[in-house]
Amino acid sequence: MHRLADELAMVKELLRNHPQGMSVTEIATALGRNKHSTGRYLDILHAAGHVDLRTFGMAKVFTLSSRVPLSALLSYTTDLVLVLDRDMRIIQGNDPFFELLSMKSEAVLEKRISQLNPPDPEITTLLSVIEEKIHEDSETFEISRTAITNGEELIRFFRGKIIPTVFEDGSSAFTIILEDITLERKALKSLKESEEFFRSVSDHLSDGLIVSEIESGQKKIIFSNQRLCEITGYNQKEILCIDPQELALPEEKERLKKAISDAEKNQGSLIELRFWARKKDRTPVYLSIRVKIVPFGSKTRCYILITDITSWKEQEEAQLLQATLIKRLLTNFSHPIFILREDGTFFSANPAFCELINTKPEEVTGKHAHEVMPEAIARAFLEGNDSLICMTPSTHVVTTITFFQKDGNIGPVTVEKSPVSTGQNAPIYIFGIMVNDYENDCFSHNIIKKEG
Repeated sequence: MHRLADELAMVKELLRNHPQGMSVTEIATALGRNKHSTGRYLDILHAAGHVDLRTFGMAKVFTLSSRVPLSALLSYTTDLVLVLDRDMRIIQGNDPFFELLSMKSEAVLEKRISQLNPPDPEITTLLSVIEEKIHEDSETFEISRTAITNGEELIRFFRGKIIPTVFEDGSSAFTIILEDITLERKALKSLKESEEFFRSVSDHLSDGLIVSEIESGQKKIIFSNQRLCEITGYNQKEILCIDPQELALPEEKERLKKAISDAEKNQGSLIELRFWARKKDRTPVYLSIRVKIVPFGSKTRCYILITDITSWKEQEEAQLLQATLIKRLLTNFSHPIFILREDGTFFSANPAFCELINTKPEEVTGKHAHEVMPEAIARAFLEGNDSLICMTPSTHVVTTITFFQKDGNIGPVTVEKSPVSTGQNAPIYIFGIMVNDYENDCFSHNIIKKEG
C-alpha cells in the first residue's frame, strides 16, 4: 500500500511539472513503468478526482486537477448542501441546510439521514424523499416544503442535484445540492396567471388582436385572439400562416403595406387605417386597424388591433346617399323648402326658398330667421314652431302666414311644417314647404307626410 501511495505521488508530481498534460505513454516512459501499470495508477487518481482526463481523437491526455476544498465552497453558496457517505451518514453540510432542519450541526453530523428528528414533520418527509432519490439514481429532482407562518401557509420549492463524489481515500459519497426556486415558481405562476388573464380579456374584446415578433427580418405570429377568427373566418392554425396584408383587397394592399411600413419607421407611434378586405369565404368586410411596433429586447414586436366596422361603413354610405338625395331634392324641387333648427336657425334651404327672401343658399345656412328677413315677417315665419317641436314626428301643421310671395309682393302664404329627427334623444328640426299658389299641392302634402 505504501509503495502504491509513492507511485501515485510520483505521477502527480510529474503532471504538476507538465501543466499542458501528458499521455499514458509519455507518463510510463518518464516513470520507467509499463503502460498497463501506469494506466491503473491514472484510473485511481482520476476516480479520486486528483487528475482530469481530456480526449483528443484517439489520444488521452491527463492533467493535474485544480481543486478547491468543498468546505470552502460550502461557506460561500446560498444553496443548501449536504454530503452523505455510502451508508447515508451526513459527513458535511452548510449553514443554510442546518437552518432548514432547524438543528445545530453537531446534532446532525455523523448521523444517518433516517435517524434525524427535525422539529418540523415536513422536513422529515423532505429527507425521506432525498434518500429515495439517491437510491433511484436520480440526477435531478424537485421537492417542496410546506410551512405555516403566522397562520399563513407558505410553500418553498427546491431543485435538487445528486452528484456522486469520491474522497481522497477512494471511498464514494453523495453530494446533494438544493437550490431554492420558490421565487422562480412564484414568478412562473404569476406569469401563467397573467397570460391566462390576458387571454381571457383579449378573447372577450370586440376587436381582433394579433401580436407578432420580428427578428433578423423574420416575422412570427405569437398570439391571436378568438375575436380575430370570428372577424376573418380563419381558425387559429390558419391565422398563424396568414400575413395580415393578404386579407386586404388587391386595390387596398399598397395602402396597408404603407401603413405597416410607417409603423416600422416610427416605432412607438400608433398608425391607423381603414380598408376593405375579404373573409375566408370571400365575404367583403370593412376593417379598421391600429398598428404599433415597439422594440422588445433584441426583437421587435408588432401589435395590430382589428375592428370590424362593416355595419358602420354601410350606415355611413346609406347616410351619404340619403344626404345626396335630400340635397338633390332641395336643389331641384320647385316648391320653396326650408329646414330649421329648434332655435330658429336655418339648417338648410333650397334655391326656390332663397329666391323668395332674395338671398343665396350659402348666405342662409347657419343664420337665424331674424338675420335674413324683416322682423315682422320672421316673427310670423317662426310662430308655432315651439309647439310643433313637442309634437310627434308624424304630425304636420298647415298654417297661413304673411310672407314673401312668388311675384315679389308680401301677402298670405300657406306653409306646411312637420317636426323631424334622426332618432330618440336626437335634435329636432322643423321641415317646411311653401304650398300657396303652386300646382300639385296634394303631391307636396304627401311629400311632407313622408318626410315627417
